[in-house]
Amino acid sequence: MHQLIVSLQDDLDPESETPLFIFSTTFPELRRLLWLTKIKTSQSLDSDPKRLRRESRLIWYLQKRFKKVSAKVTNVDRALQYFDIAMPPVYQARWPSIRLALLSKQRYVALLNNFADCDHIIEDLYDLGAMDIRHQYSHIVERMKTAEEAKMKVAETNECTSQELDDQQDTKPVRPSLIELDDDELAARANKEPISRYPEEYQLRAQMQDHEPGSVDVEHSSRVILPSEVGMEGANILHDHVPATKLKGLENWIEETDFFVNTSLGDDEIGIKREAQKEPVNLPSPLKVFSFTKGDITDFPQPKMDNQMKVFTHYVMDGASLMPVLALDLQPGERVLDLCAAPGGKTLVALQTMLPGIVVSNDVSLGRVRRLNNVLRQYIPSCLSQIQESIVVTQRNGCIPWEQEGFDKVLVDAPCLTDRHVLYESDNSIFSPKRAKERLRLPDLQSALLVSALQMVRPGGTVVYSTCTLAPLQNDGVVHMALSKIWQETTIDCCVVDLTHAMRPLSFLYRLGTNLGLRYGQIVLPSLFSNFGPMYFAKIKRLK
Repeated sequence: MHQLIVSLQDDLDPESETPLFIFSTTFPELRRLLWLTKIKTSQSLDSDPKRLRRESRLIWYLQKRFKKVSAKVTNVDRALQYFDIAMPPVYQARWPSIRLALLSKQRYVALLNNFADCDHIIEDLYDLGAMDIRHQYSHIVERMKTAEEAKMKVAETNECTSQELDDQQDTKPVRPSLIELDDDELAARANKEPISRYPEEYQLRAQMQDHEPGSVDVEHSSRVILPSEVGMEGANILHDHVPATKLKGLENWIEETDFFVNTSLGDDEIGIKREAQKEPVNLPSPLKVFSFTKGDITDFPQPKMDNQMKVFTHYVMDGASLMPVLALDLQPGERVLDLCAAPGGKTLVALQTMLPGIVVSNDVSLGRVRRLNNVLRQYIPSCLSQIQESIVVTQRNGCIPWEQEGFDKVLVDAPCLTDRHVLYESDNSIFSPKRAKERLRLPDLQSALLVSALQMVRPGGTVVYSTCTLAPLQNDGVVHMALSKIWQETTIDCCVVDLTHAMRPLSFLYRLGTNLGLRYGQIVLPSLFSNFGPMYFAKIKRLK
């Protein structure tokens, strides 16, 4: 306090007693004194100009010194505010756990490089307690097939000897293995069965789930859902495709629906056909991916350089990024397009399967293409001419098709909100006020990319659309909009492939979202025990 008085006296007239008078009072009286000083100063305007200058300088100094510093709102804060308002109506009781996971340490997997000597890396990973995903997955698939066969035998027996079985009491139904169910289904069972037989993770999740009056089951028979049919308690299905985007207190924001026109056409009206993929997704044998078990947040070792091939031994990536590539169901010799390839992780996964004949990796900007080339240079040996010739890197606008019906498989990993990234990085965030229009126009860009991909894939080929956001408008909403445009503006026929059953064996590693009203795709939800994603992906087959 004394130093402040001294500095104040240095700035003002040393003979003035005003600073001592001001600071002899208490701080709560400071605002009142400033107000009185202003009145006194105005009264002495004509009588004493020198005193006016002294008093004005005093007022300016005190206002600057004791000015309340308002907390600066960062882009991370804006993103979190958006999620806290837009996501609870969609994910309801799951949102607190998803939010906590998004703000917690992310989990990764290690993709081994088939073009490097990885024997010592495999030993190190096993020593750390990591597991080979493909080995675990194969074991689970076999168990599921055995259980399905047992169910079929029991069903056939019931049909043939239904009368005899009515008299027998010793026949027991076949209980599916718990590993076949995803986390949310296990939590639902924990509410119905003795909860003590389930791990603590599912017990806690079961207690969080809302099974009281207030959760409404709605039949999704129509694309158009009237509020009167749902009521306030059923607002969770309104994410089909208009989420809550009017953010109170954020006056500078505009509703996304102002820029993205919602369609009211039902699936039948736009010619959407559906089929279910019953066979589990294929994990090619050359694909070597290691992960730690649920709840284990051990870090993977840094990639090492193979001195002979001059490439790194493994690539660390978000485990959910595997899902869109697995959904493509790559076959030997196929021509594959990665439409939005940078930074190159999914292109690298496709190459490590050793299946495609040609992989075209495209992106729109020079900077992103450079990042893509850097990743390929670090993991694909330059001395292997056959492999190098199978990789083509292009810089094109993905919204404009440049080769009609030229590819067997197309991956559209579209630009999106990047939920996890925007909660950690404030620089150049999509939630920056300067990028508000770009953020609001994302659904238009995404639907244009998907329409372009459907035009470039051959009849009988497959397109997988994916994002790393939880926003329903950019997931199912974009797929619906793109399929509407395809139906209205082209002669292309499409079929949406349901991957619910095909992805179920991977529930040992991922938290797969269920009972969310998704009509076209699947989603990997972040959780503390399996903190991958988020990752949405939808598989679309072109019929003609």
